[in-house]
Amino acid sequence: MENSRQSSPGTGKLPERPSHGDAGAGNQKPLCSVSPLGTAEAEGEMSTRRVVVDAPAGASSSMPLQRHKASFRAAQSPSSLDSLPASRTIAVSGLVRTPRVYVGMAPSGPTGGLGARVTRRALGISSVFLQGLRSSGLATAPAPSLERDLGAVEDLGGCLVEYMAKVHALEKVSQELEAQLRMHLESKATRSENWGALRASWASSCQQVGEAVLENARLMLQTENIQAGADDFKERYENEQPFRKAAEEEINSLYKVIDEANSSKMDLESQIESLKEELGFLSRSYEEDVKMLYKQLAGSELEQLNVPIGTGLDDILETIRIHWERDVEKNRLQAGALLQAKQQAELARRAQTQEEKLAAALRVELHNTSCQIQSLQAETESLRALKRGLENTLHDAKHWHDIELQNLGAVVSRLEAELREMRAEAEQQLQAREHLLSHKCQLQRDVASYHALLDREESS
Repeated sequence: MENSRQSSPGTGKLPERPSHGDAGAGNQKPLCSVSPLGTAEAEGEMSTRRVVVDAPAGASSSMPLQRHKASFRAAQSPSSLDSLPASRTIAVSGLVRTPRVYVGMAPSGPTGGLGARVTRRALGISSVFLQGLRSSGLATAPAPSLERDLGAVEDLGGCLVEYMAKVHALEKVSQELEAQLRMHLESKATRSENWGALRASWASSCQQVGEAVLENARLMLQTENIQAGADDFKERYENEQPFRKAAEEEINSLYKVIDEANSSKMDLESQIESLKEELGFLSRSYEEDVKMLYKQLAGSELEQLNVPIGTGLDDILETIRIHWERDVEKNRLQAGALLQAKQQAELARRAQTQEEKLAAALRVELHNTSCQIQSLQAETESLRALKRGLENTLHDAKHWHDIELQNLGAVVSRLEAELREMRAEAEQQLQAREHLLSHKCQLQRDVASYHALLDREESS
């Protein structure tokens, strides 16, 4: 009883059953109220058939609307309930209303075509009837053993029989219309003369259009590939620009180092030339001093040779002794002068050698210093280039980090928006659930009130 009195989810409410007494039961007719329009769920289950038949070319578009009305009413007898299962019976009371079936034909367009639309929706089959007819889980308890409930069950069985008969009749009408449509199309196809040529031209046009579409797609793909390659080369060019600038700066710094080395080389060459000139001047002055000494020694010897010589043996011997002593002294003096000159020349040579060694050492030290300066400058430039590269890398890293942060922020905002949407959806679902629960409670209360009414009627 409880399952038989619950409403279908398609209608959302139970059919009203007015209470009446035993005395007025004979004057009122049982009510079988079925909604002519079902819900979306029932409409999805119903199969809608539409058959369009093109009329001949001579048909006028102003053809009057022809509507064939067919009403089928089955005999209401208790024997009609024997063919239905017990799970399909629903105990309702009220007036039996039989919906009519319309099979209409109306002009379908400006060409004067004749169309026909046959739908099961015209039957007036509601979702309550369809769900009770198709679902096997809505088994109902047997009706009460009272006479009014048996009459209601018999009326419902009659309604079901009427609906089944209408469905079969509409299926037959639909089959006939389909056969007429097929025959009309076949006759129209036999009357057409240039159908083959038109079809060949249509096929060639379709093939050309398909080839043009494929060629367009291929060209678009090539264009996209070329554009992607150009973008790649552009990106590579932009990436190589900092390295090119760094290399140019390093080359410019090396040019500066080379110029400084050339200037230092010119300074050293000028110093060497000045030292050579000073050395030549010293050598010339030394030679002049030596010549002056030789001249002085030669002049003193000529002056001493002018002394008069004696005539005696003793005087001769004394003169010879004095002469030889003078020669010895002169040779000693010459030897001393030569030795002193040699010593001075040796000292000068040693001094010159030391100066040359000192100059060579200074040149070597200057060369080493210049090499160290150049190496330090090159190292400084390399460190500067490395610093610039690290700064560029740091800038790029900061840039990509900012981009990643922006992307992550966008993702977080999107996820937050999705979370808000999901929360709103969850709230809506909770509200819908609460609404359904309240609706269920209301239905349970209505069912309880109906039970109470039925119990009072049974007790009365």
